[in-house]
Amino acid sequence: MSEYDLENFGYIIDNVPYPLIVKLKEIIAEKELEKTNHDLAGNIKKEFLIPKARPIFQEYLYGLVDKYEKKYSYLATINFLNDNVPLVLDTMWVNFQEKHEFNPAHTHSGVFSFALWLQVPYLIEEEKAKGPGKESNTNVPGFFQFITSTSLGNIVIKDIPVDKRWEGKIAFFPAKMHHQVLPFYTSDEYRISVSGNIKLDVKK
Repeated sequence: MSEYDLENFGYIIDNVPYPLIVKLKEIIAEKELEKTNHDLAGNIKKEFLIPKARPIFQEYLYGLVDKYEKKYSYLATINFLNDNVPLVLDTMWVNFQEKHEFNPAHTHSGVFSFALWLQVPYLIEEEKAKGPGKESNTNVPGFFQFITSTSLGNIVIKDIPVDKRWEGKIAFFPAKMHHQVLPFYTSDEYRISVSGNIKLDVKK
């Protein structure tokens, strides 16, 4: 008897170096940031581009690409070009998510994407105890979720209980992996997250 696993891809969770977190907080504290809601899926009022963060973060993110490739060899599946081209960190933006706001299931453009949590003003235990789903069999307020499917087409949701303990962490994943952010209910402070897309740089 032989057993064979079907191909699939996962995600990486990493702790972002503290100096990068400090620089990122300085950038998002600037008053004149360009709104980018029209390009994003979020049901979130305050979403802004942060182009100044790109040169600061690109080396670290390219390192995550290398780690991802060693584990999953994802780039080998993107074989519609007739030559190799470099990757480029194309966009970065920040979300200031308020209570009751959410990010519906969506994918990103590009090859790789990430979500980085700078500030999460709640604990999952408190959310579960006080949120509207406390009597539900799917009580997931404030969760970050990946949505994938099995080889039979069944939907699988990977729950990630992002809360205060996830500040400074990053999730790195293929851009076409569906994901969503559920609303939180127990805090009037912002949930601040940063995301971005890595694309093929055909200009070079």
